[in-house]
Amino acid sequence: MTHNTQEPREYDVVLGGENIIPATGVVLGGVAGVKRRFASAIAEHRVAAVKEAKKYGKAGLEIGIKALKDESELVQKTAYLQLRGRKEEAVKQALSQFNYYRFFECLRTLKAGEQIALNSTGEKAAFLASNRTIKVVDLNAMELLYAIPKYPRNQQSFIVSDDGEILVRNIKAAKSFVEIWVGGELEHTLYGHQGEIRAIALSPDAKTLATGGDDRCIKIWDVSSGKLILNISPLLMWGTHKESIIRLAFSPDGKTLVSSDISRSIKLWNWQNRSEPQTLNMVGYSLAISPDGQMLATGCFKGIITILTLDGKIVQTLEPDSHVLHYLFRCIAFSPDGKTIVVGDGYQKSIDFWNIKTGKLIRSFTGEDISPNCLAFSWDGQSLIAGNNDKTIKIWGI
Repeated sequence: MTHNTQEPREYDVVLGGENIIPATGVVLGGVAGVKRRFASAIAEHRVAAVKEAKKYGKAGLEIGIKALKDESELVQKTAYLQLRGRKEEAVKQALSQFNYYRFFECLRTLKAGEQIALNSTGEKAAFLASNRTIKVVDLNAMELLYAIPKYPRNQQSFIVSDDGEILVRNIKAAKSFVEIWVGGELEHTLYGHQGEIRAIALSPDAKTLATGGDDRCIKIWDVSSGKLILNISPLLMWGTHKESIIRLAFSPDGKTLVSSDISRSIKLWNWQNRSEPQTLNMVGYSLAISPDGQMLATGCFKGIITILTLDGKIVQTLEPDSHVLHYLFRCIAFSPDGKTIVVGDGYQKSIDFWNIKTGKLIRSFTGEDISPNCLAFSWDGQSLIAGNNDKTIKIWGI
C-alpha cells in the first residue's frame, strides 16, 4: 500500500498531536515540546528532554531543576551534568540539596609508588618510587616537580604542602629526625625528639610544622627558619599526652592543633596562646577537620566514625553494616561544603560516602582494586583522589 505523503507516519512529530516522541527524535514546538517529552513515562525520553531544555532559558532551567528529583537516577545524573557550573541562584539552591557523590565512578588510574601522600586538594602527590627516591608530582599537569634522594636504611614517612613546594620527611629511628625540603633542596634537619616520631603535620599555609611521637611531646617549628617555636612537653606544660602521639592535624586557619595518642585521648591545642588543651576522651586513630574548622572527625576500631564540634559535642556517629568487620579506618576526608564525609579502609578495600546530617551511607565502593591509604577532595568537590596500597592513584568523579 502506497503511503500518503500528506499524512504523518507512526513516529512523525505532530504539533498538537498525541503521538509518543521517540527518544532520538528532534523535538519541535519549542519549550512546549520539551515539556511534553519530559512528561513521558520513558526515562530515555526524559533524559533527551533535559538535554534539550538547556536551550530555553528560565523555562529550561526549571525543567532541569525538576529533573534533579526524578525517579530515574539516569535523569537525575543528566540534569546534574547540565546544571553544574551554572550561576543562577535557583540552580545553586537546588544543587546545594542534591548529593551527586552517589554517581561517582573511577575515571582514571595512575601508576605511582608506595606510601602515597596527597595535598589537601589532591592536586599534588608525593610517593616512594621503585628506586626509593621520593617523587613529587602535579596531578593536574601530569608532570614531575622534583625528586628527593633516597635515605639509605631507615623507614620514612612524608607529607607535602598544598603548593607542592615543601616536602617534610620523617626518618624513623631510635631518635627520629625530620627534614624540610623546598623545591627539591634540603633546607633544614630538625632534631629534638627522644624516641620515634609518629606524627607530622603542616599548617595550611605551610609556615608551621608540628611533630609528635613516643616521647609524648609535641614540637612546633617555623618552616622557614627551622627553629623550634614551642615545645609541648609533659615536663613543661599541664594537660599533655600520657601515651605516644600518633596523629596530628591543623585547623584550616592554623590556630588549632589536634593531637591523638594510642589510648583514649584527643587534645585540642590553641598553641599560639600556649594554654592548657581541651581533652576529649575518645579514640583518634584517624583525624580530619572540616573545611570551615567547625567539626572534627575521628576514626577508631570497628570502623566507627565520630563527628563532633571542636567543643566536644557529638554531631553524628557513623557505623558500618554489622556484617563488615572493619579493623580501623586509614583515612577520612570532608567534602568542601562540609556536608559529606568519605572514609577509606585499605584493609577492607572500601570507600564509603556518608551524609553527615542524616548519618546515612550514600555510596560504597568495594573491590580488590580499592585499597586507599589517603584521600582528598578536589577544591570544588567534583573529584575524589585516592592514594592506594597497590601503588596507584585513583581519581573518582562524575
